[in-house]
Amino acid sequence: MKRKRGYSMKELGVLVPIVTPCHKDGTVDTDGLKSVCGYVRQAGCDAIFAAGSTGRGPWFSRVDRRHICRTVAECAGSGTPVFAGCMASGLPDMLENAKAMADSGANVAVLTAPGYFQYSQEEIEAIFLRFADHSPLPVMVYDIPAFTGTKLDMAMVDRLARHGNVTGFKDSSGEMESFGRLAGALANLDDFCLLQGKEHLLAESLLAGASGFVVSLVHVDPGMFVQLYQAARARKMNRVERIQESVSMLMQVLVSAFEQRPEISTMFHFLNYILHKKGVCQNIVLEHEGECPDVAVEKAEEAMQLCSELEAE
Repeated sequence: MKRKRGYSMKELGVLVPIVTPCHKDGTVDTDGLKSVCGYVRQAGCDAIFAAGSTGRGPWFSRVDRRHICRTVAECAGSGTPVFAGCMASGLPDMLENAKAMADSGANVAVLTAPGYFQYSQEEIEAIFLRFADHSPLPVMVYDIPAFTGTKLDMAMVDRLARHGNVTGFKDSSGEMESFGRLAGALANLDDFCLLQGKEHLLAESLLAGASGFVVSLVHVDPGMFVQLYQAARARKMNRVERIQESVSMLMQVLVSAFEQRPEISTMFHFLNYILHKKGVCQNIVLEHEGECPDVAVEKAEEAMQLCSELEAE
């Protein structure tokens, strides 16, 4: 039996992989987290993804992740679905994470292929199916080969989508051709959510039938991303093209920062500088990540200037 929802998975919209404000020692800044939730909701974003990669979910203890999810759920209210990261290296821990997130107010459990060990596609599929069979929450399958080391087979994703407790798929592989084929195959699957995870492919994916998207750079200017989704839904093609151009330029700014400093902390410093300067929250970086490098400052300023130029048009 389908759960009653105040939202449509098929047309989900902008899902924010929310950052986790924290103190330098790693303790969660609850007030900062509430502020970020308010920031993205006020801009019109449609859903929030807690304890994902951008929220550095795997870093935090399960106790902290419960607190993060509960705080987000309280801020989101009944009309804004909360997705929660349940990633782990083994099925038992994945399921424990799902139970904890369900108890903390999440609506959807997000799961990647397990890390550490290398598995075949058949083994990964079996793990996903076991998880879906026992998860207390509907499941979103998340493909992010840059972190897991494994690209999910699209035929396998198509099969998983037919499971009664699998409700969506997020693709951060960057392979638009296979994404487009999957969008066509799942077009008539009622209430299934197909999300793009790469900034430069957002417009193309929405026009191909994606339900929405979930990307880190939403934090820089959430209103711009909301406008892109709305323009694509309305088929205002000139507007879509213009905003996508700005989004792609914004992504290139961050890519150029990574070219000079490839550590993942570069992204956290980049987003931290912007959110702090906007007065959204005080900090999202950890003590071991050091002081903000010059390249992150330079690129963050460049990103904010780019967004302000779009707003002025």
